[in-house]
Amino acid sequence: MSRNADIPNGEPVPAKRRQILDGARLVFGELGYERASVDLIAARAGVSKATVYNHFADKQALFVAAVVEECEELRAGVIRCLERTGGTVEDALQRLGEKVMGVLLTPAAARLYRQAIGESTRLPEIGRMVYDRGTVAIRDAVASHLIRWNEAGAIRVDDPPAAANAFVALCQGDLSTRARLGVLEYPVEEQVRATVKRAVHVFLRAYRP
Repeated sequence: MSRNADIPNGEPVPAKRRQILDGARLVFGELGYERASVDLIAARAGVSKATVYNHFADKQALFVAAVVEECEELRAGVIRCLERTGGTVEDALQRLGEKVMGVLLTPAAARLYRQAIGESTRLPEIGRMVYDRGTVAIRDAVASHLIRWNEAGAIRVDDPPAAANAFVALCQGDLSTRARLGVLEYPVEEQVRATVKRAVHVFLRAYRP
């Protein structure tokens, strides 16, 4: 599977390509890879089928580009969560957990993981891509936050990635699974707050010096 031409590099996406990707994300999100067609994507994007093929080699390349973009937005959302600092470690972890869950519970994130699971047998690289650019990127961002608190002496973390995995897993509880299955009741703020509070309590019992 070729990814070279369709992976964002941080530069602005040209307007026509932006139209196509927006249309593709909508169609893939609604129908999945198998049922989506380039004709339908072109119609949803408001461009011709020929224009789609001018930018993407085929439907598979377009799907890869759409998934990569979803992953990059997920990662960027988590990184923004880490910008605020200060307060006690309990307060900081509560804020971090709530912000991370706010990102993971968005419809776009739930859709991304459903797509990866649904297409992983036929397109295994999609699963690897979502794992590397989504799950691992979130873990590494959280790990960098934990390292700062470790250096401040508030927690003792010998393996930051493992600690980050544990923290994110605790914060998710069953919320992410329910979101991906479409059975999570909204609004979720109170559920997230309570789940993260329990997660912080358990995490600090394990990692406080």
